[in-house]
Amino acid sequence: MFPENASGAETTGSVFGRQLHSYVITDAIRDEKVLKFKVDYNDVRPKFKAIESEKDEKKLSAAENKKALLHPDRIGEITEYILRNFNIKTHRAHIGAKGFNAMFAVSSVAAAKAYYEAFKIQQQDREPSKRLKVATIFSFAANEAQDAIGDIPEESFEVSAMNSSAKEFLTAAINDYNAMFKGNFGVDSKGFQDYYRDLALRVQKQEVDLLIVVGMFLTGFDAPSLNTLFVDKNLRYHGLLQAYSRTNRIYDATKSFGNIVTFRDLEQNTIDTITLFGDANTRNMVLEKSYKEYMEGFTDIATGRASGDMLMWSPSSKKSSPTRAPLRKRKTRKLSLSSSVNTCAWKTC
Repeated sequence: MFPENASGAETTGSVFGRQLHSYVITDAIRDEKVLKFKVDYNDVRPKFKAIESEKDEKKLSAAENKKALLHPDRIGEITEYILRNFNIKTHRAHIGAKGFNAMFAVSSVAAAKAYYEAFKIQQQDREPSKRLKVATIFSFAANEAQDAIGDIPEESFEVSAMNSSAKEFLTAAINDYNAMFKGNFGVDSKGFQDYYRDLALRVQKQEVDLLIVVGMFLTGFDAPSLNTLFVDKNLRYHGLLQAYSRTNRIYDATKSFGNIVTFRDLEQNTIDTITLFGDANTRNMVLEKSYKEYMEGFTDIATGRASGDMLMWSPSSKKSSPTRAPLRKRKTRKLSLSSSVNTCAWKTC
């Protein structure tokens, strides 16, 4: 906990004293323990841009803004985008490719319900074998003060504390899961814990294609086969890095980065987070360049050297840029199948 993300006066340094050593995400990437992130700041809904760019949690909690974020047009467009791009993002586009699976972090139980139902409706006309296997899990999260700004509230296994509407939806979703996998799970305490464990295993085995979550599975859950996180949720600091880190575990040579697709304006939050939990060169080390940067060129933060500008090599382009060099062929590196590590300073991811 640093001054920038402390919710009160206390920080890790003020409680434990001078830092003796740190091992941050840039160290883990350098040691090939985890992968970089590639973040797509998606904008497919111009009509909702103002609310999707809002950072003030109090404003986002206002009734009219909650209603805008859950507008059927918005939910429908995002669901359609995910279905249209899922195979590309998870590397399943080629015939016979097993690829990866994905997680979808949303802001509330109401959002989880809206998206879950939208996926069911939009997949009705697909052949059963081509439908994504979608599951969801959530529980009660106490409305307690955060230890640090951006921490993801911890959801308990006490389903009984949820309101009747949330419990009814969770029951229906678990029944769908039971039908899909011939299970017998429920919302009683033991049944829900068994569901949690079974779901975790099926995500790790890629038997679930897309898992919709509110808070559960965004911290401490490792599934190396998971490469993509879709986000319709405001994330900051440690919570953002924890959520993103579900995607960047080493798997095999076909998984070269953790894929993040956001439906909120999280660009500045992402930059602030990786700078806080890294060092001066973190942004350059942690984030893969975007398609636009590779096409139009970029300046390396570490060296100051201008690179890229693929457009100037296009036969149809008359651009010239003497200060920019063509992209160099990246060296292929061998990925070690080492166990994952936590990469946040002082706190785990």
